[in-house]
Amino acid sequence: MNLWFVGAIWLYFYRIFMGDAEVGTLDAIAFFIGLLVEVPSGALADKFGRARVMKIGIVMTAIGIATQAIGGFWVILAFQIGVTAGQSLISGADEALFYEKLKFKETSHKWRNLMTRGAQAALVASLSANVLGGFIYSFSPHLVWVLNGFAFLVAAAVIWRMKDEPMKRQKQTVRENLKEYFVNISMGFREFSKPKFRIYIPLIITVQGLFYACGWGLLRLVLLDRFDFSPFWGAVAISSCGIISIIVLHIIHKHSEGLREKRVLTLITFAAIFGLIFSVFNVGWWGYIVILLFYVGEHTIHPFLSEILNKRAKPEQRSTILSVASFLKILPYVALAPIIGFLNSENSLEIFLIVWAVLSALAWIYYIIAKKKDSFVSADFTEINEPTEAIET
Repeated sequence: MNLWFVGAIWLYFYRIFMGDAEVGTLDAIAFFIGLLVEVPSGALADKFGRARVMKIGIVMTAIGIATQAIGGFWVILAFQIGVTAGQSLISGADEALFYEKLKFKETSHKWRNLMTRGAQAALVASLSANVLGGFIYSFSPHLVWVLNGFAFLVAAAVIWRMKDEPMKRQKQTVRENLKEYFVNISMGFREFSKPKFRIYIPLIITVQGLFYACGWGLLRLVLLDRFDFSPFWGAVAISSCGIISIIVLHIIHKHSEGLREKRVLTLITFAAIFGLIFSVFNVGWWGYIVILLFYVGEHTIHPFLSEILNKRAKPEQRSTILSVASFLKILPYVALAPIIGFLNSENSLEIFLIVWAVLSALAWIYYIIAKKKDSFVSADFTEINEPTEAIET
């Protein structure tokens, strides 16, 4: 699922058929549809089975990617919606599925270790795919998309025999099922109004939202273009960032017991702010530092936030909680995609860079103040000694 052969070239392919402003509009529409699916997908997974929902999402993604090889604004838009909706079905359901199956103790750090190890494997796949995709694009732009779709079909075959843990269900009418479904969605949002989740919302929106705009949106390729990287050297730059990220994740995995939540989130936030400010200037290939900071930040913040949310979520709401977090992460990009595309076409991207740096700084200040005020969330991972249920009580 991490063989994104189109990861470093998709913007260049889209530019064959449209300008950057249209790319931003297309992304805003497609990711908005994905956003609408995001939270309901978690409730669907909790209700009808995480493995089942995940398989549907993988197949939708495979078809959506491969068909974009045809090209054209409307074709790309239609099937990019399929990709974002498919990814929304996968997100939340996958982590909740494995978290339940592996039955980790609430007090252990093994989930964080597994997440960092999995992220390393994912990066090996993605960086290899980025380079190969950049090479294939140089002589066949359309073939890259077909190859990427095939990779996801392989992922579907791998996961196909996996089943959910048996769940006790009472027989319900359609009306009762729908009522419970929407109650689960509303409860997921209500959970994020509690201090144990609310403290992380600004950081998820600004910092994780920024990384999402780079990793999944057009910002990374816009920045590579701004720093004068060609499609091929851009792919090489992204892949080298992946290698460095693997090393960083290895270090985190090795020393995870001693890493404190507040220090890690502070370091990642400051790296994001520095990258935004540095991008304002005409730095040429030195902009590689920005791409590296955003890439490493994206892959290091996820294991920590995943552990935070999984430990604090009630088992029956785990997929819904993770989907709400994904919703908050994606939400900024829906609004930002057309803005980024328009500003880049007008050579005014620095407006976005400065504003988002300020918002990220304000999010960090809120997090630090809330940490000091709330006795519950002030406990770092290394200080959690009781199961979530006991803390809730």
